[in-house]
Amino acid sequence: MNGGDAPVVATDIASGVNASTGEVEGVAVGADVTVTFHAPKVGHWVAPGKEQTGELRVVPIGIPDGAPVDPKAGLIDPRVLALAPPRAAGSTKFSSGQVLVVGGSRGLTGAVCMAALASIRTGAGYATVAVPADLEHIFEIKLTEVMSVGCASRDGKLRPAASEQILGQAERAACVVLGSGMGREQGTQRLIHELTERIEAPLVIDADGLNAFAGKIEKLTARKAPFVLTPHAGEMGRLLDRDSKAIEAKRVESAREAAVRTGGIVLLKGDDTIVTDGDRLAVNTVSSPQLATAGTGDVLSGVIGALIARGSSRSPRPVAPWWPIRGLGERPGAESVTTR
Repeated sequence: MNGGDAPVVATDIASGVNASTGEVEGVAVGADVTVTFHAPKVGHWVAPGKEQTGELRVVPIGIPDGAPVDPKAGLIDPRVLALAPPRAAGSTKFSSGQVLVVGGSRGLTGAVCMAALASIRTGAGYATVAVPADLEHIFEIKLTEVMSVGCASRDGKLRPAASEQILGQAERAACVVLGSGMGREQGTQRLIHELTERIEAPLVIDADGLNAFAGKIEKLTARKAPFVLTPHAGEMGRLLDRDSKAIEAKRVESAREAAVRTGGIVLLKGDDTIVTDGDRLAVNTVSSPQLATAGTGDVLSGVIGALIARGSSRSPRPVAPWWPIRGLGERPGAESVTTR
C-alpha cells in the first residue's frame, strides 16, 4: 500500500499504529487521510503514529457527548492561551511572582538570558539570575529587566560552594528554573543534586539540570516539593539510560515511566509534546516546526517558571489550569476541560 500511487484512506486508525500510544511495530500504513469515529485517539497525535495519520477527520456516529468516567488523556489546544492567571489592577512586581534562573557557563550564557526574559514576558513580576561570578558582567550587559547575582565560580562554571548563596536567593522565589547552560562538570552536577533536594520552591529542571541525573533518575525522589522535568528525547534517553531512538519509538511509555519513577511532572518535548503526571496524559496539537531551533527549550522553561510563579497550580499532581485539554473520549467541539 505504501508503494502504490493511489491515495490511501484509513478508517479509525492507520493499520499498524497502536491507537492507545502511537507506537508502531514494524511497518505501518502511511495514510493520506484518516477518518476516525466519534473522537480522536492518542495514536493519531503521538509520533510515530502521528506521522502515519495524514489529515485527520473525526465523524460522529451517534454516540452522545460525555463519558461514564473522566478521560485519562486529552489534547492541549489554543484555549490554553486564555488560562494564564490574571493580574489584578493593583498588583505589583512582587505579588506577580518572582522567578530565579540558576545556570550559565562559559559559552552558554544565552540559555540563562532566554529563560529569564521568557519569564518576564510571560508575566512574572520579577526575575533574577544566579550565575558564575566571573561571567556576571556578561549578564549585566545582556539583561535589562532582570537582576543578576554572581555566585562562587571557577573558569566560568558554578562551584558547589555557591549552594548557600543560591539557596538564599531561592527563598524569595515563587519558582526556580535550574540547569540552563550550566555545564556537565562533576562539581556542577554535585551542586545541581544539592539544589534539587534543598530548594523548597517549585522547581523546573531543564538542560544540564536533567543531564546531572543521567542514569540516576531515582535521586529525584529525594525532592519533597513539586517539580517539572522538560527533557527532549536525548535528555530523556540519558535519564532512563537508553537510546534516544527507543524514546521516540515509545514516547508515551517513556514519559509516563519518568513521571512515575521521579514523582514529578514530565514534559517530553517534540512536535507532539507530551505532558504527564504518570497517570493522565496531555498531548499538544499546536504544531510549530519553527520551534525546532536552539534556545526554544530555554524559553519554554522560563514560560513554565513564570506561569507557576504567577499562581498556576503548585500541586505535585496537577489540577486546573494545568490541564486545559479536551478529553480524547469526547467529540471535538465538546466544551469540557479535563481536571482532577
